Amino acid sequence: MSHPSREQMMEAIQAAAAAQEAGEPLPAGGPSPEGQRLPDPLPIDWTTEGPPAAANGVQVLHTPQEFAVLFTDMAMFPGRNAADGQTGHERARVVGSLRMHPDTYFQALMVMASNWNKFVEAHVPPQMRQPKFKLLDAGDLQLYGIKAPKEDA
Repeated sequence: MSHPSREQMMEAIQAAAAAQEAGEPLPAGGPSPEGQRLPDPLPIDWTTEGPPAAANGVQVLHTPQEFAVLFTDMAMFPGRNAADGQTGHERARVVGSLRMHPDTYFQALMVMASNWNKFVEAHVPPQMRQPKFKLLDAGDLQLYGIKAPKEDA
């Protein structure tokens, strides 16, 4: 089964957002008109979200007071957005960003890592490698799916 293209996913996201704005319920996961299964909708109220953006990259910058997470779109063809118009000097276009306190950044990383561990447990066949994240030097604090180390007494 082939995965939907980025354009198909963006169209599906925009259609779902338009349907929800019109007061229609989000469709449950099922066949799309092209015969591909759409993902089950997340239990989120999307009404306050701005227009969705597709990203194929992420960059992180930080200062002592804040982290900036930049979601970017890098061109698939040479020269796009190059300051000098030359091939090989392409720039990524920022399509969204989040700025957060270091504590919030750490919390976000823990939530993403735990969700990755849940994803692996639920969707990666057991006979395949199951890469998971774990916290180091965290005492009793640990991510989903990882047993806390026993303390030597």
